Amino acid sequence: MGLPLNCITIDVEDWFHILDSDVVPDISEWSGLPSYVEGNTARILDLLYAVRVKATFFWLGWIAERHKSLLRRCVQEGHEIASHGYAHLLPYEVGEGRFRADIVHAKAVLEDITGTGVVGFRAAGFGIKEATSWAFDVIGSAGYLYDASVFPSRRGHGGIAHAPLVPYPIAIPSGSLFEIPVSVIEMLGRRASIFGGGYLRLAPRAMIKWGASRLKAEGRPLIVYVHPRDIDPDHPRLPLPLIRRFKCYVNLHTTFGKLKWLCQNYPFGTMRDMMDAYTGQVPLKAETAPALAKVRLATGLEHAAG
Repeated sequence: MGLPLNCITIDVEDWFHILDSDVVPDISEWSGLPSYVEGNTARILDLLYAVRVKATFFWLGWIAERHKSLLRRCVQEGHEIASHGYAHLLPYEVGEGRFRADIVHAKAVLEDITGTGVVGFRAAGFGIKEATSWAFDVIGSAGYLYDASVFPSRRGHGGIAHAPLVPYPIAIPSGSLFEIPVSVIEMLGRRASIFGGGYLRLAPRAMIKWGASRLKAEGRPLIVYVHPRDIDPDHPRLPLPLIRRFKCYVNLHTTFGKLKWLCQNYPFGTMRDMMDAYTGQVPLKAETAPALAKVRLATGLEHAAG
C-alpha cells in the first residue's frame, strides 16, 4: 500500500483535563465532576463512520476505565487505540519514575479492556521538552513502538523548537522508537501549527487548506489533533485567566465543521498504519546516541527519514 501521509488523532480527555493552572481540579476530584466526554466522543465516532475515516484515539487510562463501552466501540469500528497516559501528567512536572509508572499502567488498562495491543503514545500537552529527553527511553522501554509527543516548535507545555518535521526513528537503549511529530509549517520565519486544538479553532479553512497544500508539496504528513471538548461549545468552563480562557475556549463552535471538512477533502489513516508504511517502505536509519543528543537538545536536523 502507499504511504498514508495523513492522520486524524483524538486525545480522549474531558473538559477539566486542562494543564498548567491552579484552578484545574485534582484527580481526586475528577469522579465528582459532570462528564461530557462520552457524548462528544460518540459524535466524533459518528462523523468518522459516516465519512469512512479511520483515526487514532489517544485515550487517558482514567477515562477508559469509566467509559469501557465507548473504548470498545472505537475498536469495533476499526480505529486505533493508543495511550495518552493514565492521569494526564506532564513529564517535566512529575519526573521519570512517576511518568514511567503512569504510562505503564495506562497501557495495561487499555490492553485489558480492549484485548488488543497498544503500541502508540502521546504525552499530555505534547509535554516533552529538551530537558526531558529521558522520556523517549521511558516510552520505548514501557513497550510502546511509536511516540507522537514531539511538537517541533515553541509552545507552553513543551516543544522542541528545531526537531525534525517528518516522521523519524529515535535510537534508545531498548532499540528504536518511531517518532511522528505534530504538523507545523513555516510562517514568517517561525514554525506554527494550524492543525489542532486551539490552533485549528483559530485558523480559517482557507489557511488550513493552504497549510495542508504546503505539507503535501513538501512530502510531509498532515497530522490533525482534537479533543472531544473542542467540538462542544456548551461544556463547562474553568475560571482560567483571560489569555488561557481565550486559548481554551475560542471558536469551539467551528471545530466540528472543520473536522468534517477535513475528512471530506483529505485521505486519512491511523498512526500505526503510518509507522508500518514508513518503516516498511522508506529506508530509515535510527539515530545513534550522538545524533539523538542533537535531537534532544534541539540543535540538529540530521535525520534519515527518506
